[in-house]
Amino acid sequence: MIKFDLRSLLAPRNLTLREFSEISGVNYWTATHMSQMTYKSIKITDVDKICRALDITPNELFGYESER
Repeated sequence: MIKFDLRSLLAPRNLTLREFSEISGVNYWTATHMSQMTYKSIKITDVDKICRALDITPNELFGYESER
């Protein structure tokens, strides 16, 4: 299963969801759903916005966990 934990990326940067939303351009409610892991899909444009705002690569954004 592909994992994406937005809160773990924001915490070391001392960013709130609201601040992240303003910096990245990702809609606040979209960011909220991402942080609660209640989303089912993510737009590639949002991936780009997140990576640019946090100065990371997509490889640093996503992880993988086996479902065994």
